[in-house]
Amino acid sequence: MTRWGLVGFGEAGRVIGGALAASGADLAVHDRLLADPDRGAELAAAVRAAGARPVADVAELADRDVVLSLVTPATAVAAAEGFAPAAPDGVLYVDLNSTAPQVKEAVVAALPAARVVDGVMTGGGIRLDGRRIPISLAGPDAGEAARLLGGAGLTAAVVGERVGAAAALKMLRSVVVKGLEGLWTEALLAAAELDVVEPLLAMVEETLDRWPTRDFATMLVTTHVGHAGRRQVEARMVRDTVAGTGVEPLMSAALVARQEHTARGLERAGRRPGEVPATLAEALEVLRSLPR
Repeated sequence: MTRWGLVGFGEAGRVIGGALAASGADLAVHDRLLADPDRGAELAAAVRAAGARPVADVAELADRDVVLSLVTPATAVAAAEGFAPAAPDGVLYVDLNSTAPQVKEAVVAALPAARVVDGVMTGGGIRLDGRRIPISLAGPDAGEAARLLGGAGLTAAVVGERVGAAAALKMLRSVVVKGLEGLWTEALLAAAELDVVEPLLAMVEETLDRWPTRDFATMLVTTHVGHAGRRQVEARMVRDTVAGTGVEPLMSAALVARQEHTARGLERAGRRPGEVPATLAEALEVLRSLPR
């Protein structure tokens, strides 16, 4: 039987750790708070209630075959450094923390004896049942990690061969998701000033409901190439409209910058206005080749 270790028993650690323990896995859990005289006993009881064994010293994870790290992003490297003196040769260390690719590489450097796998959780995160949280993995040993996690009832897939690829994928997803958060916040704040919140929601809803996600992304990017020249003018009016309501146009200003950047590049490249690429791949190639 695979011996599992878990570093970190916060909100995410409890969900993933609970799912592992529920599958019958032999799970030992370390959290720095287990050594806290005021909070340790309560946390240890929570670990046992989940079906796992609490260990106050991270060195007690030295007999584990797989160790998962689920600490705060700011302490991901410190957690790896703390485990390093006890890490046996070849232990599979799956860093599931939401950090930048460079942080994942620092974890690799901190654990020379381990086989580090870059992992991230997406698709609704810890609000889902632990067994259904999509886990993306990357690195030379990601396939083995995916097999072991899958065997324990979790949902894991390999997305890249290099450590950092999964982390980058989540960061880029956040460009879209967190970007939408910012765009909706700015637009609805301005709409509230004009008392048109419901009409705006209905108008955008009608547009979004017409398109599957992939088709919508393709339409936006291909037409961005074809029409950035005129859209930069529209974007300036968007920015000024938001500013006119008293809402600071932070996202709208970024929209202007993106349209102007593309428009300048297309003009320097001599590309004709209105020429829309046939595919997303073609559009991205055009944008990647523009003078910078």
